[in-house]
Amino acid sequence: MLEKLKTISNLVVLPHSVFALPFALASLLTATHGKPSLHVLLCVVICMVLARTTAMAYNRLVDADVDAQNPRTKNRDIPAGRISLLQVKIITLVCGFGFVMACYPLNALAFKLSPLALLILFFYSHTKRFTWTSHLFLGLALGVAPVGAWVAATGELALAPFLLTGAVICFLAGFDILYATQDEAFDKKAGLHSWVVRWGIRNSLYASRFFHVGMLGFLTVFGVQVGFPAGYYVGMGFIAAALLYQHLKAYTYENKKGQVKFTLSPQMMGLNGWISVIYFLVVGATLWL
Repeated sequence: MLEKLKTISNLVVLPHSVFALPFALASLLTATHGKPSLHVLLCVVICMVLARTTAMAYNRLVDADVDAQNPRTKNRDIPAGRISLLQVKIITLVCGFGFVMACYPLNALAFKLSPLALLILFFYSHTKRFTWTSHLFLGLALGVAPVGAWVAATGELALAPFLLTGAVICFLAGFDILYATQDEAFDKKAGLHSWVVRWGIRNSLYASRFFHVGMLGFLTVFGVQVGFPAGYYVGMGFIAAALLYQHLKAYTYENKKGQVKFTLSPQMMGLNGWISVIYFLVVGATLWL
């Protein structure tokens, strides 16, 4: 049983929940002025875990044939035979249904919007088959989390959480474009689409920087929209420094006589997780201190 649970955790890359969960919690704290009820807090965390598990399991199903051919992903759980397609389908259905049911006790709007959230999550898994903007759809899939948390707390839609959605879209697109460089050759061969395949590595690096600047812009406007004090913008300085460090140290790029050499640090994903956590801490400190 423990081995099976470990396999499921690896399948959905559970630690990567840290990319969106801190933004959802930051949205929740802002919507409740730093004092969310225990009931809403628990429901939001449960919904986040179930929604992400559903999305990742479905993504692994859709990509199973591609993963089996890619040297970087052929040892994932489905291609390696550690878990069957049927089992992953069951996980997807159970967690998807659980997500909708977990939204029910929150409020009517959260429950009504839950199928739309799942539809967005499912749609992302197909985008690499037809568009090089798939990275933006990944950002959108995770970016619905702040809106969901806001609706969970207030039962209403507002502008503020959509600004966080914009920030998450830029954040995810920025580092996912870098991550996609690892599969450039395979994606070209397999007929898959990505920013790197369409525009090349050098232009993709520029795009990644552009999106991360956009992230800072959205977070700044969010602070203005909700009336955060000056301390929040000091915290934005830490976020900016972390993003700058990523673009200086997380990868190397060389182009000598037409020969391109790109190396991505394996620590990059961990750094992105810390950026998300830092933002949550900045919002928490702003509201609580």
